[in-house]
Amino acid sequence: MKIIFLDVDGVLNCIEYVKQFGKFGFIVDPVRMEYLKEIVENTGAKIVLSTSWREYWDKNMINCKEIGFKITETFLEYDLFIYDKTPYINFEREREIKAWLDSHDTIANYVVLDDLEMDADFLDGHFVMTHDENGGLCEADVKQAIEILNK
Repeated sequence: MKIIFLDVDGVLNCIEYVKQFGKFGFIVDPVRMEYLKEIVENTGAKIVLSTSWREYWDKNMINCKEIGFKITETFLEYDLFIYDKTPYINFEREREIKAWLDSHDTIANYVVLDDLEMDADFLDGHFVMTHDENGGLCEADVKQAIEILNK
């Protein structure tokens, strides 16, 4: 199984996009959602939320908060499905991703998409830091993520 560990803010949206629409709460840029869809379609990877937004989402929709429903609904609009989320370990994203990986033994490959720099050894060759000048996933990131997942 291939996994995409997904951050949202700075990956599926950017400050300029959020300002433009003046919304508070879960918001994503449709262009960046299409980029994510391209990665999934070209790799068959499953999405695991590593974003702080995962607090509102649960596999069991009964346990979702209102915004968790919005997250699921938004992903479904793009025919994307959330497979799981990382555990909470003091908001230390690298440790949370590592804990998730350690608890799943059927992982063929993985990529972490995030706008924050990470340097843990287990991320070498598995990390894509979004670097669009406005923030968010861009075509170069998509290409890199697909290459990583299809190794």
